[in-house]
Amino acid sequence: MHTREMIQQAYENTNSKTLSIWKEHPETGAVRTEPFYHPRRLAITSGNRAGPSMSAILEDIAAAAQGDVLADVAPPDCMHFTFFAVTQALYDRPEDAENLAGLTDIFNHHCRGHSMRISDLRLIALPDQLLLAGFPDDESLRVRQALVEHLLSTPWAGKIRERFPNTEIPQIFWHSTLMRYGTQYLPSSLREFFLQNQNKNFGSLSLPVKLVMTNYNWTDTYTLA
Repeated sequence: MHTREMIQQAYENTNSKTLSIWKEHPETGAVRTEPFYHPRRLAITSGNRAGPSMSAILEDIAAAAQGDVLADVAPPDCMHFTFFAVTQALYDRPEDAENLAGLTDIFNHHCRGHSMRISDLRLIALPDQLLLAGFPDDESLRVRQALVEHLLSTPWAGKIRERFPNTEIPQIFWHSTLMRYGTQYLPSSLREFFLQNQNKNFGSLSLPVKLVMTNYNWTDTYTLA
């Protein structure tokens, strides 16, 4: 199970790597021909919307983007933090998923009544994205680890591994994606926003964990448990 020190190191390493990439590529690079995620297809995941407490940072990013159509800023009402993502965006409607009853039983066994607490939120930069990430409380780490280990012992394991083909399970980041940009690298205005705010502490939050089917930015969401 991850420690705070491990998570801190992962965040620092990611920002350092991104800054190095930006230095090598001052231009924005090629325009993305495929979206990050299918805009409407549904994935099974868990977490919750952050609510209005984080709307100010989205407004600031939108202002920094200056109306750029390539900047896909999270909708303020739908900004969310993921607890654990179970599948890729595989479904056109909730009825398409099989064995949801078994999944919801496992989720409720581990997560019913649990609220994830994430503190010391800070900006994390990827070459083409801005994230808001922080540090979970010990109970959230324990609950998520138990949920993941249980799911990996069931037929859901295949879909989970398809969702995380090249990374550890569960992922080390506890984050929300604030903005995705439609080229390889962020433009200078958004890089500058990160540089000006990278050392800012954006506080903490506590969110009840829900199991949902949703599209990539949680604008079309169905609660399962």
